[in-house]
Amino acid sequence: MEKEYESKDILFPEEGHPLTEEDTEDIAERIQDLVEQDQRPEAVEVISHLHPADQGEVLDELPVETQQQILEALPPEEVAEILEHLDSEDAATIAGGLEPDVLSDILDETDPDVTADIIKQLPEEQALDVIGEMEEAEEVIPLLQYPDDSAGGLMSLEYVVVKDSATTNEALDTLRQQEPEVEDIRSIFVVDADEHLVGELSIARLALAKFGTMVRDIMDTEIIFVTTDTNQEECARVMERYDLDQLPVVNEEKRFVGVILSEDVIDVIEEEATEDMYKLASISGERVSGPLRSSIKNRLPWLSLNLATTFLAALVISLFESTIAKVVTLAVFLPVVAGQGGIGGTQTLTLVVRSMALGEITKRGGIRLLGREAILGILHGLILGIIVGLVAYFWKGNYMLGVVLGLAMIGNLIVAGLTGAGIPILLNRLKIDPAVSSAVVVTTCTDVIGFLLFLGLAAVFISFLL
Repeated sequence: MEKEYESKDILFPEEGHPLTEEDTEDIAERIQDLVEQDQRPEAVEVISHLHPADQGEVLDELPVETQQQILEALPPEEVAEILEHLDSEDAATIAGGLEPDVLSDILDETDPDVTADIIKQLPEEQALDVIGEMEEAEEVIPLLQYPDDSAGGLMSLEYVVVKDSATTNEALDTLRQQEPEVEDIRSIFVVDADEHLVGELSIARLALAKFGTMVRDIMDTEIIFVTTDTNQEECARVMERYDLDQLPVVNEEKRFVGVILSEDVIDVIEEEATEDMYKLASISGERVSGPLRSSIKNRLPWLSLNLATTFLAALVISLFESTIAKVVTLAVFLPVVAGQGGIGGTQTLTLVVRSMALGEITKRGGIRLLGREAILGILHGLILGIIVGLVAYFWKGNYMLGVVLGLAMIGNLIVAGLTGAGIPILLNRLKIDPAVSSAVVVTTCTDVIGFLLFLGLAAVFISFLL
């Protein structure tokens, strides 16, 4: 039975109004109903009224078979716009089910940098078939050589470039000729006879210049650029530091090859922040909609490693079995010591790893950071140590238990601060990604040392605890 939709506003939202998640789900449900009722033209009409970004979100809610039916019915240029608003993985997933001849027509209408990102995500045989069918393959193939996370993989080939020997009249002619092909012209890049980047010329300065003036006489020669192998995270830092809305890219011979736009960097910042967060939780590359096999492959090794480290903590506790047997109350407070140390270490670790990603920590600054975290550990330890000591005293009626617990808390929070800051700094020096390995090491250190401090002090003062 066909469902009733009371308002057409959901199916054809007012222009300028962004869709909510609920709207997206409702539209996807309506499209699926229409397809199941063999009303594909009506389904295509519904999705055609949406912004390309919303079209991508709606398609993502649909079954793969329905996605393919909709994409095959839409004009290639419209599908190209949809793919340009998706990340490369989602775009490849949605487009990957299409026949090579259909997909090649779509990718011919897609920005070359986006096309390259999508092709890299496809199986090798399918990628070769698609490239073989494409008319614009020569624009895409050079981009396939660059890693996804490099400036070369991020750059766009849509730009306007003129020779430094050109006049303003010639530069304006070039601008008019290339304007239909370049959607967003922010400035003109200037190269010499060997294609080396030598300057940049704003549209405003070109428009105000006298006819016949040489471009080299009015161009800005103080330009910031990166090479094709520069990491995308560094590109984002450069653009943020110098407040750039575009960043030229050169190859090893310093020849101009592309430009990175500010909107691309926004995606990079989000991607890198998400990646760091996932790495801290040891689930890098995983998605909630991903296959179970992938999730198990991502998580199980780290869970196994963490299991091994918990046995190490258990071994420490076993060394004090006789002490715990005499004062069973000690077992009650073990989670308190471990929990506070773990949280303190994680707080510091998260701050340090993110600061490293943003380039805020220098080699000299690392030593100052260790001192700062040690002081914070002492202060936090004193405050929390006094609190838990008083709680232990009033709860169990033994002042020495409170003293032992308080001292262990102070020591463990100092350790948490030092390890939370020191371990990622050390791993970074060793060229190991601190976001990947630090969390397990920090947690192990705070658990083991926390238990050693608490139970060791309890063993020393056992006569006062009985």
